[in-house]
Amino acid sequence: MKKNILFIVLLIFGSINLFAQEDKTYKSLEEALKTPDQVFSLDIRNKDLIKLPADIKKFKNLKYLSISNTQITELPKEIGLLSNLVDLDLRMNQIKSLPKTIGKLKNLRIIKLTNSKITGFPESFGDLTSLEYLQITITDLAGLPKSIGKLKKLKSINISTSKLTGLPESIGDLTNLEELMLGGNKITVLPKSVGNLANLKILFLTDNELTVLPSSVGNLKKLKELNINNNQFKNLPETIGKLSSLRDLSAGGNALILLPEQLTDLNQLTKLDLGANQLKTLPTLFGNLSNLYDLNLYGNQLQALPESFGNLTNLQDLTLSGNKLGSLPESFGNLTHLRTLYLDKNQLKMLPESFGNLNSLGSVRLSKNQLQALPESIGNLTKLGGLYLSENQLTKLPESIGKLKNLSNVELSENLLKREEMQRLLTILPECNWSFE
Repeated sequence: MKKNILFIVLLIFGSINLFAQEDKTYKSLEEALKTPDQVFSLDIRNKDLIKLPADIKKFKNLKYLSISNTQITELPKEIGLLSNLVDLDLRMNQIKSLPKTIGKLKNLRIIKLTNSKITGFPESFGDLTSLEYLQITITDLAGLPKSIGKLKKLKSINISTSKLTGLPESIGDLTNLEELMLGGNKITVLPKSVGNLANLKILFLTDNELTVLPSSVGNLKKLKELNINNNQFKNLPETIGKLSSLRDLSAGGNALILLPEQLTDLNQLTKLDLGANQLKTLPTLFGNLSNLYDLNLYGNQLQALPESFGNLTNLQDLTLSGNKLGSLPESFGNLTHLRTLYLDKNQLKMLPESFGNLNSLGSVRLSKNQLQALPESIGNLTKLGGLYLSENQLTKLPESIGKLKNLSNVELSENLLKREEMQRLLTILPECNWSFE
């Protein structure tokens, strides 16, 4: 009986000691090599290392290895003997390639290569069958091996600010992928197989050289965020309307001339950025995007808004600066949740009377238009704090402006106001900061 109790006690203390060792992170390679079997975590970042010794193979139980911010230019082939390695941090190094033996790390789940000199991967990279997270940003990476399609457990790929020009067709085999971040590369074409990424939730393609989005992208039923800013798109595929889970679409900084009507089927969309394109019109049923709360149409060539625009009743932030709008539809007054409104740099000569219904507005920018008067209803905007009206043709403001007790800043420079009108405004709202010059 006593022997059994002693055995149990020893077993418990042995387990505690093991857990204690697993929690310890060794900071010195020399210290770790004294008891290699007890090393589970090794962090030798920020050292003056220029070479990783072959003795690295002695760490049979190693799960975490960081050699970030060192002068190492290559990994020894013995790295492949670390069969229990789970997390490999190779950030901020001079490493240009990985040894073929990297593919033997069957338990590796995370690899980070941010800010390194890596240019490519061996085909054996596809043998990392447990890999879930791949982070390779700010590198010289120019391509991916076809074998990447074998990494069936991959959930996240981040290859940003590198030199990728394309993706292998096998990328479509990564059916568990949830995030694909490829911003800041030189990608010109996407393979059709990208439409096979059935579990993809986030797709970032900003700052590339893409001209066409494959129609197969419409198959990405779980996609929630799509960012294609700053490419060379002239149009979007009609199938984009099939992205039934899409909440955030960013397509600014392209050369879009026309939007497909099917875009208005994205009834889950809450944020839409179409700024800095060449749009002259919006789809007739644009108002069907009734869940939008943030809409950016800055820097296009819009001359009018469809009457259905007033159906965007959940809008809170709206940017229409830098277009050619000559008027607003009467339905514009239905946007009663609007908090910030940018309408500067247009050709507006008047505002609809319904403008006064925008009673949630906190700030409105109307500078650089052709406004000759404001509607009397503007006095209903009791939450308004900032009103920017410089470079218009205003000779006076309506009497109702005096009701805006929360108004703290008004810009009226380069208008046609006479001194008497300026004095009147200073009198009715003396605590407001009026700028006439």
